[in-house]
Amino acid sequence: METVELALSIPTQEVPAICQQDYVNALVLNSSGQALVFETRRQTGTGVYWHVLSHSLSCGSDPFTAVQNALLHQTGLQTNHWSYLGSHIMAADRPTGASYFFCAQKVQHETTPPPNQDASSMAKWVPLTDLRYALLDGRIAIVSHALTVSLALLTLKL
Repeated sequence: METVELALSIPTQEVPAICQQDYVNALVLNSSGQALVFETRRQTGTGVYWHVLSHSLSCGSDPFTAVQNALLHQTGLQTNHWSYLGSHIMAADRPTGASYFFCAQKVQHETTPPPNQDASSMAKWVPLTDLRYALLDGRIAIVSHALTVSLALLTLKL
């Protein structure tokens, strides 16, 4: 590995490139204004963390179509009320994956949700106040999920 100088002139080894796949995240809201979160027990056994709807993209797939399909197939929910919140890449100077953020509002059941394949994760509806506190107390621990929630909360007209 090549040695590089950081801004503070501390020599370090170059960080190897990380294979980052494109993905979509969505904050999902029902007609009562509650948010869908997936609650997962931390591996340490102490507490839980929350995450939002997320799905990896296949090469060349359309992010909007992918997030709509993920909502239907993962939850049995559907809506025509979508907001595009933005996108980002991990590093502007390296070829890495892109993240696309959406908000789905006024979702309704279209199909019976599939059985939960991951017994460690449980879907539940929470008030937006709880979602705001979860941003502060670390329950939303995945940065891209916290960004999705933050962008949605900034753009919601409540």
